[in-house]
Amino acid sequence: MSTVTLYSVSYDLAHDLLFLLGWILHYGPAAAAVENPNVVTGLGVLIFAAILLAASMLNTIVLIWYERKLLGRFMDRRGAMHVGYAGLLQNFADGLKLFRKHTTQPAEADHVGFYFGPTAYMVSSLVIFGILPISTGWNSGALPLSLLLALVVFSFAPLFIFVSAWSSNNKYSLMGGLRSAAQMIAYEVPLLLAVVAVVVVAGSFSLTTIVYEQQNYWFWGPLVVALVVFVAAMLAEMERIPFDLPEAEAELVEGWNTEYGGMLFAFFMLADYLRALVGSILIVLLFLGGWTMPGWVPSAATSFPLAGIFWFMLKTYLVFGLFVWVRASLPRVRTDQLLRVGWNRLIPLSLLSVFLAAALVSVRCLPVFGCVPSPGG
Repeated sequence: MSTVTLYSVSYDLAHDLLFLLGWILHYGPAAAAVENPNVVTGLGVLIFAAILLAASMLNTIVLIWYERKLLGRFMDRRGAMHVGYAGLLQNFADGLKLFRKHTTQPAEADHVGFYFGPTAYMVSSLVIFGILPISTGWNSGALPLSLLLALVVFSFAPLFIFVSAWSSNNKYSLMGGLRSAAQMIAYEVPLLLAVVAVVVVAGSFSLTTIVYEQQNYWFWGPLVVALVVFVAAMLAEMERIPFDLPEAEAELVEGWNTEYGGMLFAFFMLADYLRALVGSILIVLLFLGGWTMPGWVPSAATSFPLAGIFWFMLKTYLVFGLFVWVRASLPRVRTDQLLRVGWNRLIPLSLLSVFLAAALVSVRCLPVFGCVPSPGG
């Protein structure tokens, strides 16, 4: 029996809609066109993309509200609370404000790069959600190199940020863009090495396979060094405190997006939170068992409808809550400290995590956690 996935549901919905349209038209070239399998597939892909877009944007909006409320609690205040119940509509009000604002372009700015940068930054952040498996019924899981593909798309950000900064024709924007490129390149190396540790243990580049390889124990325990490196590198990749040097508004007049306003500024803000959501999802997939739960959890807690998505999103929001906790607790570091940590501290730790992963595969079993599954099995 074939597995029901979100894409298969989208395809069936497209087929039913086109069948109904063909029945209404009865005959003629239009009726023949809606019966074309390519048309059905194309509409199914569009429906699938629309669902992904709606789900990712909705979670991003909730994530912003979640961070505002958590920061309020950390600072002994209530956070957003005036627009809608408990401030739930505050983000919509802010979006409406930015949508009504006029986007101005500097006279000497490069027109193509000025608009291409934020658009590509936003689109590339959204594309990743078509790669990440949320549960067994989210997508087909047929991408054998889904982890590599997700990391490749995630690493496009420095290019788009630098294009936006350079095309603005502003020295502060260019300075922020150079800081961003240097920071992201410095932290991509330990991030990828931490991922190598997970791949060594799981024996696969497929995110779905990596989740199922954590059936005996989640990887955060035996690969705790890789987890620490990955979380620190991900914070730097997302440019969140204490690694928010590219956007240090107290030093750089908002950094590389100084010249952007209106909806283009909203694109940058949304893309930043989309990347934060992607980073949280990757941590859950690689180290926290994805949508699976330990065997000691009662079956009633894992067998209800959409249980996989529920537990997955709960883990994701808890991880993002950790990011907010770090933001509320730590000060911003200097640029030299940031680069020194990336090159001199995290890279040796990431190499150590790869060595520990290889040792784990050789030993196979740990006293507390149990035995690691066969690689790729």
